[in-house]
Amino acid sequence: MFFSITSVFAEDIKRPEIIAHHGVLEDVPENTFAALRSAVELGVDGIEIDIRQTKDNQLILMCDETIDRTTDGKGRVDQLLYAEIQQYDAGSWRGVEFRNEQVPLFSDVLKFCKINNLKLILNVKQTCLEKQVLDLVKANEMSSQVYLWGTLRNFNPEDAELFGKELVYVAPEEITEEKFDQIHEEKKYVFTSLLNNDDRKTLKNWVKMGVDVIMVDYPCVALDTLNIKRQMVSGKKTFRNRDINRPQMEADSNTAFIQEKVKTLVKTMEDEDSDKARNAALAMMVLPRKYTVLHLLKLLQNKHPQIKQNAIWTLGFCGDESAASYIQSLLKDKNAEIRREAVLALKRLGATQSVPILIETLRTEKDSWVKYDIARTLGTLGDQGAVYALTNAIMKEKNWYVKSACIEALGHIGSDKAMSILSNILIADAGEDAAWARTKAAWALAAIGEKTIPLLTNALRDNEEATRRRAGWALVKIGAPAVKELISSLREINKFTRERAALTLGWIGDERAVNALLWALKDEEPSVVSAAAWALGRIGSPMALSALQSLVNDKNSDIRGNATEAGQRILANKERMAYYKESAQKP
Repeated sequence: MFFSITSVFAEDIKRPEIIAHHGVLEDVPENTFAALRSAVELGVDGIEIDIRQTKDNQLILMCDETIDRTTDGKGRVDQLLYAEIQQYDAGSWRGVEFRNEQVPLFSDVLKFCKINNLKLILNVKQTCLEKQVLDLVKANEMSSQVYLWGTLRNFNPEDAELFGKELVYVAPEEITEEKFDQIHEEKKYVFTSLLNNDDRKTLKNWVKMGVDVIMVDYPCVALDTLNIKRQMVSGKKTFRNRDINRPQMEADSNTAFIQEKVKTLVKTMEDEDSDKARNAALAMMVLPRKYTVLHLLKLLQNKHPQIKQNAIWTLGFCGDESAASYIQSLLKDKNAEIRREAVLALKRLGATQSVPILIETLRTEKDSWVKYDIARTLGTLGDQGAVYALTNAIMKEKNWYVKSACIEALGHIGSDKAMSILSNILIADAGEDAAWARTKAAWALAAIGEKTIPLLTNALRDNEEATRRRAGWALVKIGAPAVKELISSLREINKFTRERAALTLGWIGDERAVNALLWALKDEEPSVVSAAAWALGRIGSPMALSALQSLVNDKNSDIRGNATEAGQRILANKERMAYYKESAQKP
């Protein structure tokens, strides 16, 4: 069997650098150390992160103006102290395996990336932070690994030559070889992005045209296109999250001192200075709760909203579930911010006894943000009894942000009863406002598991590419149990369904799909043949070599390229297996 050793890319084409957009978004929470670790393990060249400044001038990783979407807290970043943000969970919304993931400090991220040789594209989300950001980069000796981009590029520091490549962004729809040549003549580097898209053909074309840096939502696709193997990096140092400053002091002979300390902190919590009051609330967390809870419960009666909010907030972290009955009474408070704080406190306390009142409040509440928090709290508490209320809220609610919280909650609870409505959201044609909710619907269906396979394979028939993409990756998460239905999808009338089914089978990598994919090589649609050839290469079965060889001279360039690449992969895998077998047999 003969396969040309010629690469799908010419030898003089330089491999572009692959930058993960916020991380590996299909698998991990964005802008966290989990995202950074995943990027290193996957083998990407760098990661794009978002930077914002807290009220006390700390630089942290955060995309949105508020922390509401990606943590279990609330509020604008520029109005919160970092010590407060540090208390919040920035990972559980993506899965229990990311529980207690924190919002990272930019300085810690720089240390991690220096240790792991990870390049950075910095997206500074607020104005007038450029000098502070760049000074921190230089202080950590990371200039050569940081690419100037956005407001940083416009800032034009005096020592710009110390930093990494000067990137010139070219929007995907504006890409031409002439534009690339012009940028390269100026000794600059072409930077573009493939977001909300996993098209290998587009990536290949850009590489052949000479792109230097590509930011992607699906880094595994980009690395596969460039034939870069996933690498579990060993010997690299990790960087653990900072310890949360929430230890409980033990009560012993210091009882009198602790009692006096509590009185002082309670008085400070009533101070008009909001920062002093919040810091006092933070300090109360480290004291034994038997000295603090009664004082905090008394503060719940205070008429000043800020004082009441701080008391609720601290009680939420005290770990005393008996406080839940007092807190849940505030779900009827006239102040929406107090109601939000009460909901989040019940969530942190794990107050399952509050589920009935939360369900009732979700039904009657008018404020969208309170409903958003209730939905997420019900998801965290995981009570099956909340499923009907959440599905009903999805049907009646007009705000897509609230819908997304209900969808997230249903994914955490994992009820079969939610499958139909989640499927309807996934295939909904509701414009850009619904995009985040539809992505979460795909994740939720994947989390529920095997029973959703018929619904997800049905979504592969959708006319919209984004729906097929979301459904395909959800099926990849489910894995081997989806193979049988995906094989059936190879016989669908819709060519896009057949193509996505072939790609999904390739990512799952189950050899049971080989025969069906071999038949797909005879499909009348070139894009399906090309996808099937690639999938066979991913699976790596030698059974496919003969059929792939017959396609290496096909008139369609995509088919030729994928067939050649697939054959080379299979042969290389055979050689590796033979080597390992021979090595194992040696004495």
